[in-house]
Amino acid sequence: MAHPKYRRSRQFATNSNLTIPDNKPDIDFLLRVTSTPIIEQCVVSPRQLHLTGYVNIYAEYVASVHDGTQPVTFIFFKLPFDETFVHTRARTGMNAYLKCDINTQQLQLINSRELAISLNVRILGVKLARSYHSLPPHQCNPCFVNFFESSNTEVFTPTCRPELGTDQSDNQQTP
Repeated sequence: MAHPKYRRSRQFATNSNLTIPDNKPDIDFLLRVTSTPIIEQCVVSPRQLHLTGYVNIYAEYVASVHDGTQPVTFIFFKLPFDETFVHTRARTGMNAYLKCDINTQQLQLINSRELAISLNVRILGVKLARSYHSLPPHQCNPCFVNFFESSNTEVFTPTCRPELGTDQSDNQQTP
């Protein structure tokens, strides 16, 4: 009988209120939000891993305009993080290879100009090697959230499903 291998994952939560810039129209309702964690730097010290990076958040929403049209608008946010984890085998002079993804993502539309977001970022697949061994770059998976009609339009907690191999664009507005 095979027993599943226990893998320890490290995770951290980040909460933030995101404000829509003045050059973008108000939000009528959200269509899709994509979040991708990016690890910029991992410093290995005795028994610790120190991570710095950010989460790219792409939001697609229908704008609230009064001319009878419903333009779809895209917006981009960058949410920084700075975390330290305990790792018993970490030593000075080691390189680290990390995989990360977003475990849960919750969004709340506070008003037509502000979003509250809560992310739970999971770090897994920590691989340590001596500094003379080269390791591949960190791998981070995006998380796509599609919004559908909900009974309560003020608060909706969607499910998150990671997907790979999609192209995403920066701030654009299409009529």
